[in-house]
Amino acid sequence: MMIKRLLPALALAAAFLAGAAALRFGESQGLWSGELARRVLQVMIGLGLAAYANLMPKQLSTPRRSPAAEARVQKALRIGGWSLTLAGLAHAALWAFAPLAIANLGSMIAVATGMAVTAGYAAFCLVRARRSGT
Repeated sequence: MMIKRLLPALALAAAFLAGAAALRFGESQGLWSGELARRVLQVMIGLGLAAYANLMPKQLSTPRRSPAAEARVQKALRIGGWSLTLAGLAHAALWAFAPLAIANLGSMIAVATGMAVTAGYAAFCLVRARRSGT
C-alpha cells in the first residue's frame, strides 16, 4: 500500500529533475535564456503543487475515528486542497506572466498564504475537536 502511494511522488520528482536537466541543457546550448529556463521550471513547480494539492481531499483512508472526527478531517483536507491548489496556480501564473521581481516575491507570498490557511484551519479543527471531546 505504501509503495502505491510513493510511486506517483517519485514519478513527479523524476519529471521535475528531468525537466530541470533539459532546461539547463537547452540553456547551455543557447536555445533559450536562463530567465526562460527559470520561469518554465517555476511554472512546473506551481502546477505540480496545484496538482498534488488537488489530490489532497481524495486521499481517503479507512475510518478510525468517530464520524464527526472523520468529517472534520475531510473538511480540513478540502480546505487545504483548495488553498494550496489556488496557491500553486497563483505561483505558476506569476512566474508565467509577471516581471521577475514580482514573480519571485508574489509566488512566495501566495504559497505561504496557502500554507498558513491550511495549517490554521487544521489547528482550528484540532482545537474544536478537543473542546468537543471527539
